[in-house]
Amino acid sequence: MKIFMEIGKINLGEQKEKTPIRFWRRRWFLGAILGLIFISLSVLIPSLFLIGKAKVVYQQTLKLNEAAKSKNLKLTEEQIGVTKKALGELKDSLKPFFWVKFIPFIGGYEADAEHLVRAGEMGLEAGEIVIKAVEPYADIIGFTGKEKEGGGEKTAEDRIAFVVSSIDKIAPEIEKVGQKLLGVSRELSQIDPSRYPERFKGKKIREPLRETIVLMNEAATIISEAQPLFEVSPWLLGIEGPRRYLVIFQNDGELRPTGGFITAYAILEINKGKPKPILSEDIYALDGRFKSTTKAPEALLKYVPLPYKQDPYWRLRDMNLSPDFKVSMEFFSSNFRKASNSQYDGIIAIDTEVLTRFLKVLGPIGVPEWGNFSAEPDKRCDGCPQVVYELERLISKPTHEIRTARKAVIGPLMHSILANVLGSPKEKMPALFEAIFSSLLEKHILFYFPEERTQKAIDSLNLGGRIREYEGDFFHLNDTSFSGAKTNFFIRQTVEQKIEVGGNGRIVKTVTIEYKNPSPPSNCNLEAGQLCLNAPYRNWFRIYVPKGAKLLESSGSEAEVKTYEDLDKTVFEGFFGDKYPLRPQGSAKLVFKYELPIVLKGEYKLLIQKQPGTDEPLYSVILGGQKEEFGLKTDKEIKLKSKWLPIKPKG
Repeated sequence: MKIFMEIGKINLGEQKEKTPIRFWRRRWFLGAILGLIFISLSVLIPSLFLIGKAKVVYQQTLKLNEAAKSKNLKLTEEQIGVTKKALGELKDSLKPFFWVKFIPFIGGYEADAEHLVRAGEMGLEAGEIVIKAVEPYADIIGFTGKEKEGGGEKTAEDRIAFVVSSIDKIAPEIEKVGQKLLGVSRELSQIDPSRYPERFKGKKIREPLRETIVLMNEAATIISEAQPLFEVSPWLLGIEGPRRYLVIFQNDGELRPTGGFITAYAILEINKGKPKPILSEDIYALDGRFKSTTKAPEALLKYVPLPYKQDPYWRLRDMNLSPDFKVSMEFFSSNFRKASNSQYDGIIAIDTEVLTRFLKVLGPIGVPEWGNFSAEPDKRCDGCPQVVYELERLISKPTHEIRTARKAVIGPLMHSILANVLGSPKEKMPALFEAIFSSLLEKHILFYFPEERTQKAIDSLNLGGRIREYEGDFFHLNDTSFSGAKTNFFIRQTVEQKIEVGGNGRIVKTVTIEYKNPSPPSNCNLEAGQLCLNAPYRNWFRIYVPKGAKLLESSGSEAEVKTYEDLDKTVFEGFFGDKYPLRPQGSAKLVFKYELPIVLKGEYKLLIQKQPGTDEPLYSVILGGQKEEFGLKTDKEIKLKSKWLPIKPKG
């Protein structure tokens, strides 16, 4: 019995000793479970809430995008308000996760979310400013949904007068928008797209993010660069006093370096935004009074024997030989003033595409003593606009009698177009605005101003036809027709650029340029008295590439290819058309292979500059397995991810 009692004491003692240990173990275990549950709930619930808010913002952004596309200002303004509210709720739902940014690796994603939200807030604020700024001009740019101040105007002239009277109010608002967009750009620039997967659940992630960052950077740059132009607008529009402009007409059917052969000119006065033609004249009449003392450049002496073989001095009509419009116009203007007493504040160049686009909006118009003109396709020139054919018929068709100042038709035609524009119902303003805007963007209208501040404002928006500076690869093809006919109306051009990168980053490019003329030939027999539009094409061409590029090989040029420097670029110059002209329903090809003076490090960048006066040549850029194809309507920057590709040895 005693033994059992002792055993019992021992067991009871051991149990009393072990009970506290087990008890605390159980409490620790239970506490851990409760802690995990608490942490999970404190993270999971806000996470689910955050995801829900993010989805709402995404869906609302899509609605805002659709509203903006509809060009309805009221609806867009409403959707901006709803999107701001949704974004604010998303911002609040991010607050519980502030501590995540301090965790390595995943902290960057939380920081990116904050940058995106702040960028979104400033972007929406910029949108609100834009809506308030454009409300008075909504009908001009094709927007609806808002009652406009001064909305009782009946004609385009009335609306233009209203815009001119309030133009000084736009510049401060543009500056505000620019500041907001710069803020957006700063926030987005802190996001690294490479942290994100290419795709997630079948949807592209990385590339759209990268494109958004680039797009916002470009938008901020454009808005900030537009500011100087708005500042000089009162001067340009004659608000501070009448302005006079020399308007030169460049015939893009006979392509020249700045857009076309100079055929005629006019003096246009702008007073408080209202245009008034002063005079117009055939360029040949002016050349007849011009006593040139400057010998023509080699290209004219060599490829334009008539008249330069008999008289080697430079004509006004051929003084746009530099592909940089400012450089050409500085020389042209200094000589123009020797032959004319006309005073002007700047030069505006237009081509036939501008006339055609206006006539598409206005419809057929009549010009006293010259006939009717329209943009309708004309079967006599294989579908070219009727206005183009009629102008060529009046200007170029051989006649049995002597007719003076035939190219003076340009002046009366421009006068009639301006009169019709000013008298148009205001409902046509959006289409007229689009015709002007697209012509500016696509280099069918160019500007030159001797006054430095104004010229800088023009150059800031790339409206001056300049050859631009660029860090990276560069390409500009400049064709010059020395045919006399208007063959460029019929030529279709394609340009392929194939980039090969060596293991040391060395870049070799092969550029293939094809010219095709699918249309039938014109009857160019003088005795037939018909219109000679489509004839064999003689082309003096120059290819502008980065300074220091080395030509490796070439084909297609009849003349020996020259390499030299111009406009801070390296130039490859050649010619075809005497031995092997590009004939109607025929083709021609040029191939140039050259080494770039730059070494590829990371991203490949290329700026392609369009030649003024050209339509939309088809371009393709190939780097490894990547290929971009596009019609070159305006200057275009290409960015491609680099891959090390071996350059194939010769043979």
